[in-house]
Amino acid sequence: MTALKSDQPMFTGEHPRTLDVGLRVNLPKDWRSLKITEFFLISGSAEPYIRVMPRSEYEKAVTSITEAVDLNPREKNICLRELGKCLRTQLDSAGRLTLPSDLCNKIGVGAKKPDVILRGTVLNFEVWSTKGIADWEKKQAEPDEHGNPRMNVTEFLGL
Repeated sequence: MTALKSDQPMFTGEHPRTLDVGLRVNLPKDWRSLKITEFFLISGSAEPYIRVMPRSEYEKAVTSITEAVDLNPREKNICLRELGKCLRTQLDSAGRLTLPSDLCNKIGVGAKKPDVILRGTVLNFEVWSTKGIADWEKKQAEPDEHGNPRMNVTEFLGL
């Protein structure tokens, strides 16, 4: 297991936000204070969210694929092709992140449904529609496909 470095950026918390007409969202003040201005965006594979990765995390993802010993060259190319779908964006001078309309459509947000939730996932963060995150949380409260309760971080940490 890799330990976090003391100077590593951390995205924590859950922050309700509203997209403006340009599909821009204001990042929380503590996230803006990290001084990260370049991000890579990709839609979630199993749930309707947009993954937002700082450049450093995007580069780690690329490295983990290129150096993976359990992937053959074809599998690496497939993974890199998928990761290559990420869209590069930068914060503007007001600390806003512009979300591409196609990714907004995938998660069900836009001009008519501008409310989103920014959820920190420590090294990255996610952009969810308010309905999408509510549906996901409801599903997490249900037993898994084998009837077992789903693990959560409080139980994992023994809290």
